[in-house]
Amino acid sequence: MKRITYLILIIGTIVCVTALSGCIRHDNASQVSPPDGSTYLNSTNIDCIDCHAVQYFTIKDGIGRHAHLNCTFCHIQHGYQPDCLTCHPDTHGTGIQGCEICHPNPHAPELRINDSRLNNSICQPCHLPQYDAIDKGTGRHSKLKCDLCHVQHGYLPACEDCHGLFHGSDVTDCDDCHDPHVPESIEFDYNNNSECARCHHSVIEETFARAHTKHAELSCYMCHLLHAETMMCIDCHPGHSTGMSMRDCRNCHRIGHVPTDILYSPDATETTSGLCVDCHAKPFNTMYESKSEHRYIECVDCHPVHGAFVACEACHTMDPSHGTECGACHDSAHDTIS
Repeated sequence: MKRITYLILIIGTIVCVTALSGCIRHDNASQVSPPDGSTYLNSTNIDCIDCHAVQYFTIKDGIGRHAHLNCTFCHIQHGYQPDCLTCHPDTHGTGIQGCEICHPNPHAPELRINDSRLNNSICQPCHLPQYDAIDKGTGRHSKLKCDLCHVQHGYLPACEDCHGLFHGSDVTDCDDCHDPHVPESIEFDYNNNSECARCHHSVIEETFARAHTKHAELSCYMCHLLHAETMMCIDCHPGHSTGMSMRDCRNCHRIGHVPTDILYSPDATETTSGLCVDCHAKPFNTMYESKSEHRYIECVDCHPVHGAFVACEACHTMDPSHGTECGACHDSAHDTIS
């Protein structure tokens, strides 16, 4: 019985020593190295998963071009970290260093750029035209950080996310006229009035379509060299007098698209007879030289609307003994005495 017991103890000891010998590393023992040479280079990505599971699944689940590469394409030796510029020397122009600032994960460089050091100046080297446009702009976009709109690298937001359909539901292609980095600078085909009509259709309906003047036959560019800017009337039309200014023109021609509509304030303190004399010199001089009381009133008192006049009885009490036809005796309302 004792022999059997000793035999079992000896066999158990041998098994334990044998099992533990593979787990104990001696300082002078050689380590097992990863495959070298052709064996390593012929490895597939699945061969790397045991030690590099995080990197493996990052590439496997990625959508960029790196997702289609074999691990050994970049890591030509185990532990070798390639330089991005080896494959991408001029992607963002020469002299661009520090790829990891914007692409912190080389296994998924297309993922969102998210770094506490990221600011507009870091975007500048790769996006110089856009950076300069915002930097020199005068609109509200010039005060924004790049990542307010581009929440993910390469993401282009829809303008209506912030601005809605500013010009109505029929105008959805904002970038036809607006550069999103300088939206206040409008660019359009100067010879194509239909482009302007997309946003300014109400102006056309209320003016050109209502009254077809010579202005309706012109290109918008003739008067609007830049968006939201208008040439002065006297740049094309000589004034009614040498001293006229743009303000004088607009006293009567308030709608540039329909200048034949003469509009003015019926308030005599705003529209004095002096504004009328340039076009109506003869009746003005007749009234001014007469001895009648009419010489002391302003033209708008009798002509509150251009081309119209008030009836005599609106101001004068009618005496039946004098008759009902004022013009039978008073040839001109501008000189009621002659």
